[in-house]
Amino acid sequence: MSEQLKITCSGCSLLCDDIIIIKDDKEIKEILGACQKGINKFNQIKSKNRILSPLYKDKGGLKVLEWDLALNKAIQIIKNAKKPLIYGLSTISCESQILALKIAKKIDAFIDSNSTICQGKFLNIASEMGITTTTLTEIINKSDLIILWGTNIVESIPRLFSKILFSRGKFRMTGREIKNLIIVDIYKTASFKVMGTRDLAIIIRPNEDIELIKILKKAVKGDYTFPNEGISGIDKQDLERFKTFLLNSEHITILPGQALLNQKTNGDAIKELLELVNLLNNIKNNGRISLLMVGGHYNMVGFEHMALSETGKNQSIQFKNGESIKSDDNIISKIQKEDFDLSIIIGTDPISHFPLEISKILSSKPIILIDNKKSGTFLIATLILPTSITGIENKGLAFRLDHVPIQLKKIIEPPSLIQSDYELLQKILDRLNK
Repeated sequence: MSEQLKITCSGCSLLCDDIIIIKDDKEIKEILGACQKGINKFNQIKSKNRILSPLYKDKGGLKVLEWDLALNKAIQIIKNAKKPLIYGLSTISCESQILALKIAKKIDAFIDSNSTICQGKFLNIASEMGITTTTLTEIINKSDLIILWGTNIVESIPRLFSKILFSRGKFRMTGREIKNLIIVDIYKTASFKVMGTRDLAIIIRPNEDIELIKILKKAVKGDYTFPNEGISGIDKQDLERFKTFLLNSEHITILPGQALLNQKTNGDAIKELLELVNLLNNIKNNGRISLLMVGGHYNMVGFEHMALSETGKNQSIQFKNGESIKSDDNIISKIQKEDFDLSIIIGTDPISHFPLEISKILSSKPIILIDNKKSGTFLIATLILPTSITGIENKGLAFRLDHVPIQLKKIIEPPSLIQSDYELLQKILDRLNK
């Protein structure tokens, strides 16, 4: 007999809680309201790409292992390592992330999440300077200006615009009619297609965002005139409009993306943007200007919270003698220096996503992969331990992109003998403790 359920989708960090599914006792029959990312997540249940048994690579290639033997093999590989890395963790539950941190502590590992090459850069600098954040609800209810800076959310987080730009709120009853949009990017992305006549499109020269931010800081103070030739490829008229928007809008939300985070300025562009936000908040008599980070993985924010609560540091944590110690490394620098002899990769695919030279070094050492789907990392991993899909086949806590905790539910049973990340990591920890 079929039933209809309202569930939360773990397809991306937006964690949409308005998805309707129709299911019977064994499978999901229909999905309503999900974007393509959400549909892809549900399609993973029966994908040909699904990993359904533990695998071990020896001279004869990959061979299937029984679970007990696979777990023993994992413990053997881990105990033979002196400098293990644990990386990924942004697509597992908060409960599983805590277990990964406990394992890292037990084996004196270096542990890092995907956030270290994404929004973590922003949070690290913000921890020194302070940051004004916001929530989706507050943006919906109050924001009259939304600024996308170096991010293409139409493709990365497809339903975010429909929630924050086109929706009506308590104090923005006319919705899109009163909400203005500014997009700053080096070329026109798919997000530009939603722009209206009142909105402002800023096409900036690559890596010159910092110059624009510095000029805007001077301009909003009132003691600066824009040059007639403009700056960074932006004409004077658009610069004047940008200034007017910043000074006359009541509640402003900036969404900084990878294009800004990856500036070749050692984080100075981020510092300048935070200073601009603080400056505007000091100038404004009404409302405020806030930031919303837009990391893609559904629980990237969760690891920041779990790591901070467990260790006092939100990422890039080195353990020694069971204690976290000071380290200036991140996952990239550790690999570059070859300061590791084992990688435990959880729920991500660094071999496909890292630069080629980094992937080559990573692949030269043993890899234990914990994931539910095949990937570039799967192809070169030493030991592969499959898991169920959180938010579909097992429950768990996750943090939405605006740092709001959301409980994910179990909807259907996982494939035979496939356990959750939490169950698998708990078994590994138990065997290490023995």
